[in-house]
Amino acid sequence: MSQPVDTDNLEMLKEVIGDDLKDILQSYLDVAPATLSNIKQAIANGDADGLRLHAHTLKGSSANIGATELPPLCLVLEDKGKDGITDGLTADLSAVEAENDKVSAFLQQYLDAF
Repeated sequence: MSQPVDTDNLEMLKEVIGDDLKDILQSYLDVAPATLSNIKQAIANGDADGLRLHAHTLKGSSANIGATELPPLCLVLEDKGKDGITDGLTADLSAVEAENDKVSAFLQQYLDAF
């Protein structure tokens, strides 16, 4: 099973930006739960544009920190939002939440060892 975050990408970022990487990773850990909450709220409210926007946000921020599986899962929700679909997304949302949990746990361990 592969890592939820590309460690080669993290090491490259660490070489380029040094200790600022800690702030970037901590920012992801601080903001991702609110973004997920916004995705859930958009789905609950039938807000397809909100779903698209917040899924896009999580897709981009997770890609920036080197997440491997989360961005494509977010893209599924983003595309559903673009298509005006907000019903029947329980499995897609659960997949995003589960993968984000893996990414967050990995990042926390990485930060603890930084």
